[in-house]
Amino acid sequence: MKKIYLLTFASIFFATSCSDYVEDLNDDPNQPTDAGLENIVQGIQLSNQFWQTGEANRTAMLWLNQATGSDRQYLALNDWNTAQSTIFDGIWNEAMVGTISQAQVLESKASALGNTSMLGLAQVIEANAFGTLTSLFGDIPFEEVNKYEEFPNPSYQPQQEVYAGVQNLLSAAIANLTEGSGDIVNDLVYNGNNEAWIDAAFTLKARYFLHVKNYEAALLNAQEGISSADGDYKAYYGTTYGADFNPFYSFLVYDRTGYMSGENAYAPKLLDPSTTIYRGNIKTDETARFGFNYLDSENIYNIGYEMNFLSEFDWGAPDGKFGTNTDMPLITYGENLLIIAECEARINGIDAGIQAYNTYRALLDTGYSIGVDNNGYNDLTFNYDPYTAVDFNSNGIENADGISQLDAFLREIYEERYVYFNGHYESFVDLNRTNNIAEIQLKTGFSGNAERFVYPQVEVNGNLSIPSPLPGVQDPTPVNQ
Repeated sequence: MKKIYLLTFASIFFATSCSDYVEDLNDDPNQPTDAGLENIVQGIQLSNQFWQTGEANRTAMLWLNQATGSDRQYLALNDWNTAQSTIFDGIWNEAMVGTISQAQVLESKASALGNTSMLGLAQVIEANAFGTLTSLFGDIPFEEVNKYEEFPNPSYQPQQEVYAGVQNLLSAAIANLTEGSGDIVNDLVYNGNNEAWIDAAFTLKARYFLHVKNYEAALLNAQEGISSADGDYKAYYGTTYGADFNPFYSFLVYDRTGYMSGENAYAPKLLDPSTTIYRGNIKTDETARFGFNYLDSENIYNIGYEMNFLSEFDWGAPDGKFGTNTDMPLITYGENLLIIAECEARINGIDAGIQAYNTYRALLDTGYSIGVDNNGYNDLTFNYDPYTAVDFNSNGIENADGISQLDAFLREIYEERYVYFNGHYESFVDLNRTNNIAEIQLKTGFSGNAERFVYPQVEVNGNLSIPSPLPGVQDPTPVNQ
């Protein structure tokens, strides 16, 4: 798979027309009036990965108690109730302008050329961006986006309608990629492999059907989704500050040293074999995953747990989860298997769910997702033996408190998703979609819990169609009401 290097915010913009005295003359090669498919596609891919692995994820981690704001502005950000709308300006702009608007430009150009392969790729990325935005914010502009002359204040469509529109986009993408007229060029994700893009589209469809609790449709689409670790859609990074660092590493080590850590957070305690709430058991050894995700008592910038930002590049140590060039997952085989396991249990019973979940655990037992190149971390131990139905019986190793067998299994699925999606906003969606089935211990001292991201200030100031009154951070999005 070709590596993705993040060079800029990755938004591609087109210059305004020249003034009269140089009409029809493009005298600056750095300011083209138009660009071909091959010059647009990489910018869209980079833009999408940038905002989907940056600020949104860090905020979700704080609110899910996967991390802690330890200094300055991030101390206040621990309390979701004090979240300012301005902190969401960047992700909204990068999603709407850098990703969605430019994906639509690529779609228009690809359609004009009859290149259905490039058209389908652009539709997958556009759907991914819209799907993430609606999952985090609720109702958002959708059909009227980027039609400024016709809709200067694009209306906010109901979240259910947006999810339906996203599904339509993905279905169209699959059809176009299957037709496969024309080549995909300059593809930084799958190197022009139509089948890989089709698999990713099916996994996205499964994700978004899961969001709206359509488990039958989620299962059917996941069964057509990513079928191996080689099909993971990941963002890859490098070792040049200001150019291609992993956004987490840049933030934690270079930009805002000490602002964010794992101090007193719930997630590291859940993975740490030395704690009383360790999630491991006779069939599960989380030592390597704990080491990959967190540092224990290194006291580099903060006391106690740190997020593992070590790397060979700066530290001469094995790359941790948040190291300088550690890849960040966007759409993966692991997620696809977890969707199948949950939906099988809900539809066909716990035995079917456990069988599917054991396929996922067998994948983990290869070192998948707990080290760079899926090889485990730093020679630390890990083990994920298969579960049986007995393990979820009352007083079984995964049901010490005697809840129903199915509820115990679903709790295990969502606790696993909580640690698997560490550093990914999908675990934030899980919390509110399932009413915290995983029984995550959130930060104490703050009222309620965060149900959504609040609308950004750029929308409050610039779009007269924004909902009024504005929903607050504790107001569930419509699909979770």
